[in-house]
Amino acid sequence: MYFRLSIVFYIIILGCSSKKEQQPTQKNAPKIELLSKKNNFVAGDSITLLFKTEASNYNIKLQVKNAYGNTLLSPSKKENNQILFSLPKNYTRLAGPCRWKVLYNKEILLHGKLDIKTNTSKATYIESYFGPRSVTAGYNDYSMLTISPTDFYDNPLDDGTEVTVKYQFLENITELKITTQNFFSFYNVRSTLKSGRILVTSECNGTTSKELTTIVYPSNATNFSIQASSAHNYADGNQILTFTSDVIKDEFGNTVSNGTLVTFIIKNENNAHLYTIGTTLNGIVEAKTLHPDKASNWEVQAFVTGAAESNTIEYTFKSAIKDYPVTFSKGNRNIDIGPFESFMKQLVPDGILLKLDIYDKDGKFIETKKTTTKNGVCTIFLGEHFLPQGDYILKLEAAGISKEFKKNIHGN
Repeated sequence: MYFRLSIVFYIIILGCSSKKEQQPTQKNAPKIELLSKKNNFVAGDSITLLFKTEASNYNIKLQVKNAYGNTLLSPSKKENNQILFSLPKNYTRLAGPCRWKVLYNKEILLHGKLDIKTNTSKATYIESYFGPRSVTAGYNDYSMLTISPTDFYDNPLDDGTEVTVKYQFLENITELKITTQNFFSFYNVRSTLKSGRILVTSECNGTTSKELTTIVYPSNATNFSIQASSAHNYADGNQILTFTSDVIKDEFGNTVSNGTLVTFIIKNENNAHLYTIGTTLNGIVEAKTLHPDKASNWEVQAFVTGAAESNTIEYTFKSAIKDYPVTFSKGNRNIDIGPFESFMKQLVPDGILLKLDIYDKDGKFIETKKTTTKNGVCTIFLGEHFLPQGDYILKLEAAGISKEFKKNIHGN
């Protein structure tokens, strides 16, 4: 038993030895030496790497990698067992680390890193952004100025680069210095208590940015007062009633912006509500509405939505129409109403509403008919197809005056 195990073990060892001997031997990689000693450059410099090697030049490549990308270069010059690689301009103009590897048949023979600094000596450019471009007056709002200084090749300048910020409002000019961090710098320009324009600019390494502007708009409106005026106070349904306000201002004394919307709410004696609107010009709002067509008492208040309200004013309208005649004809089916005369005996304007409520003789409501005046009069005809013959109660209402008639309607 022991003898058999020994033979098996010997055969396994012999087999493993024979497999190992069958493996091909790898050729030794050629020796290569870096002759260039400079590792630090400035963006835009011409960068070359010189190597010494005995290998065939066409088998050696240089791999270059930085933030721009990754590329594979062939030698640009070969003589006396020396090979020279020249980096492309788009790689040498980009600041930051640039890593390289020497490859021979996909094997890495050497590797290293170059440090490329920003080029501040040639020129400095400034990209600046400012926003929002409008703020409201007060203590809480601000616009942010963001500055990104770069070199001639658009590389961000190093952290700690000094930037001068200047901003102007009215007669005041403020200047301060800040530094870049993570390739940019910023400053919050606070809103002012007065409305107006704030001008902002920045400077770095003698280069000045363009002028930027933010507009300080007035803050929310505060409470204000209103008045009402008209040529007369008769309820003629024709004249215009004008509402005006005093100068509306914010809490800091700024006149509110032109175009601020103001809503006037009108409530009459029946708790019905009307409204009209206006917008401010130089802080003053004006709105208009027609007189009612019957005597009425109005309560008026104005609002800047979500911000301010006015005082409440009252306006009383006197009745312009004292009475009107009503004539029945054609079996009481044709009803002529008018002429309607206003406060100076003139005909009322077109459009005065007249309403006729029709009831049967027992007072049960049947129908309502409406019409409006034209040339001071109006007419209603109750045709047979609409109202059969019989006794009816007719109630007319116009200009706040009601009249009731009991009529027998017949014929045409």
